[in-house]
Amino acid sequence: MIDLKVCYDRKNDIVSVYFEDERVSVEEYGVKNIEQSQKEYSFDEVASLILDMVDIIDENGSLLGFRVFNASNYYDVDLLNSADYEELDMTSIKRPQDKVIARVSAGQIIY
Repeated sequence: MIDLKVCYDRKNDIVSVYFEDERVSVEEYGVKNIEQSQKEYSFDEVASLILDMVDIIDENGSLLGFRVFNASNYYDVDLLNSADYEELDMTSIKRPQDKVIARVSAGQIIY
């Protein structure tokens, strides 16, 4: 099991989830480690979450965790406010330019 540390940047509404254990590769951290949620999400909610999520990777290519922009759209505000405080620098706030994996419209992937 992988221990997680959750931090929230309230000013920029970004939640960061860091793997506390030794650094893991992307292959080692797979779907088997993600518990199923009881909440049902619409196609648009899931697509938006995927597009607002980026991996946190160090200079050696190890996966450190992930970051979700517009966090209050996806997570309970009380839950976010109970996370550790974090203030991200401008480099961390900038989203990668090559992140686009699909274009979504009215519940359909169009690109």
